Amino acid sequence: MSILERARKYEDYVISMRRRFHEEPELSGAEFKTMEKIGAELTAMGLEHEEVPNGGIAAFIRGGKAERDAAGRAGRTVLLRADMDALPVEEQQNLNGTRQCFSKIPGAMHACGHDGHTAMLLGAAKILDEMKAELAGDVVLCFERSEETRTPAGARYIWKWLADKGIEPDSCYGTHVFSNLDSGIVGINDGPMMSGISRFDITITGKGGHGSRPDQSNNPIDCFAMIYQRMEALRLLKNDPFKSVTVSVGKLQSGMQINVIPESVSFGGTVRFFDMEESHKFMDAFREAIDGCAKLCGCRIDYDVFEDPFYISTINDPAMAQFARRVIKEDFGDGSARPCEPWMASETFGGYLAMWPGVICLLGVRSEEKGSGAAHHNGKFDLDESVLIKGSAAAAVYASRFLAEGGGIADSRKGGKLSLEELLIANRDDEARLEFFGK
Repeated sequence: MSILERARKYEDYVISMRRRFHEEPELSGAEFKTMEKIGAELTAMGLEHEEVPNGGIAAFIRGGKAERDAAGRAGRTVLLRADMDALPVEEQQNLNGTRQCFSKIPGAMHACGHDGHTAMLLGAAKILDEMKAELAGDVVLCFERSEETRTPAGARYIWKWLADKGIEPDSCYGTHVFSNLDSGIVGINDGPMMSGISRFDITITGKGGHGSRPDQSNNPIDCFAMIYQRMEALRLLKNDPFKSVTVSVGKLQSGMQINVIPESVSFGGTVRFFDMEESHKFMDAFREAIDGCAKLCGCRIDYDVFEDPFYISTINDPAMAQFARRVIKEDFGDGSARPCEPWMASETFGGYLAMWPGVICLLGVRSEEKGSGAAHHNGKFDLDESVLIKGSAAAAVYASRFLAEGGGIADSRKGGKLSLEELLIANRDDEARLEFFGK
């Protein structure tokens, strides 16, 4: 019997968990009831688990066939991860009125599918716990808080907790539902899956005045216009045309009257990329251009946010991706797992993949019949609940087969990846480096 067939008995459980989390969404840093519910479910399963301060919950499944050293560590360990936080989005009716449950919290909504991610990992826990006597290694289940924000960022606390505990996964695996992919398809690429992101939020302060005498003012809108034009040109001038970099301004705030030159302009946006060096090149040139335009216009610049990067890009290990597609297709059937178009959204799992060989898959949830397919981070977002058990089963397939076979990689704890400190340096995360390493 395939793992997917064995998993079907947990389908109602996974859907009920997703609905529970969807109805009671909690924003980043405030996932208290969500944490309590996850902990209660893990306790009911009889799984060893521990709260990670500021990070979430980690649980453990000890494989019955694991070869262990004198300290009791398994020969192989695989990490499975899900995020749990919601977004400050007001829920709306979905595409054709078939939404099965609604947020009970005004102004908060699981508009990115993290409710489904958490439910799927609980489902995977049930499947793997049932199989634990057969597992040739250990599974670490990480339920991550605060994925949607850098302060506090739950992932960095999970990474530090793992390091402090001496837990060094041989591989990691994550799932993100994806509204641009048809329901049930498991998208896995040999490389880029989701982009990295750099953020900026900047205030330009000039000299306000009457609209009839612009010569007596230093108009910050003129300065912004100059900066915007330069920003649009920089990608052509500074970035490799064969390496994707996109930039957009999503926030622009200034005056209130048509005949008054305002004192200031505030603007903000994001840069998306797959290659870290390309992001650094753009952001360094962008800052130089901003300072130059401000000087020319007689304005002052305040960098309220200028983060490069906010999240690094999410890049699958090619060997792990090929292994994942193969074992999922062997369990689910041909056509179930395949490469897909990379997604220019961003996510913290890129950090896991920078430290350990692994895979994130995109699970399609787009179904016209079910009313799902609206964009993520949107009040109309919904997912096709019928595919959630596939997400649980795929994680269980990957974990069990990796522990048995190793995915074809050398049995190396590091696999040539970054340490936590090296990751924070690459991520230019000076705040976390100071907190964790005192430098």
